[in-house]
Amino acid sequence: MKTKSNEMFYNLGFGDYNLESKNISDSENSNNGDVRIVFNTVLNTIPEFFRDNPDFPIYFQGSDSKDSFEEECRNKCSKNCTQICKNKNRRIRIYTYFLDKNYLNFLKDYMFYGFDEELKIFVEYVPKNKYTAILIYKKK
Repeated sequence: MKTKSNEMFYNLGFGDYNLESKNISDSENSNNGDVRIVFNTVLNTIPEFFRDNPDFPIYFQGSDSKDSFEEECRNKCSKNCTQICKNKNRRIRIYTYFLDKNYLNFLKDYMFYGFDEELKIFVEYVPKNKYTAILIYKKK
């Protein structure tokens, strides 16, 4: 992917593969009990990616962080959320929780930036702050 200033970055995307359509959907929630396996797979791809692409950042955003997610969720959700959709930003919260717990250890090798929704820019990552996306750079 490219930014407005033509900087290249990679979106770390994953999802369920549909054999019939031959597409990957990042919005499906299969609930098949493999969340830890998927989570660990995603995390293990980061060092692998940076071994091959040390000059490019990785972009993380949950498919449930998109602006359109809340309306789509309300149309099919059984939780009947009233004011705040409980599913919105759930995936990025899982990643930021893990990052916060391991932040000092990860700082040895990586730089992190979080997307500030109010400012509409990436800012230096501060553990425990809420972000809707994360940008990761490999330190040189």
